[in-house]
Amino acid sequence: MGQQCVSVSSVRELKKMFGNEESVILTQDGSTIVCWHPQPIIPYQCTMPLPDAPPESDTILKVQDKEDKMKQLFNKKQHPFFINKALRELTYTTKHIWFPKPDKRYFKKGVRKSREYL
Repeated sequence: MGQQCVSVSSVRELKKMFGNEESVILTQDGSTIVCWHPQPIIPYQCTMPLPDAPPESDTILKVQDKEDKMKQLFNKKQHPFFINKALRELTYTTKHIWFPKPDKRYFKKGVRKSREYL
């Protein structure tokens, strides 16, 4: 919907067209400021419908969405790269948390032997 262009000769005429008849006045003794601002009249051509609200769940946390993504992720067999990518995007972490290096699994930590000479 296109808006109509109207030629206006004065600011007062423009204010009357769109309902912006606002005023700020001082009282006679100058002790009080009086402001008058009525609710503006907006033409129908300038309005839009409100967006549809997303369905709300019973829970306080927004876990429902993540649970659905997890079900979609693990229901079908995928290549590990795509599983890794989806897990990283879902949890905002790096790949090393989900797929550690295989060497670390079999790495023997150095066990200190008791030394007699110390």
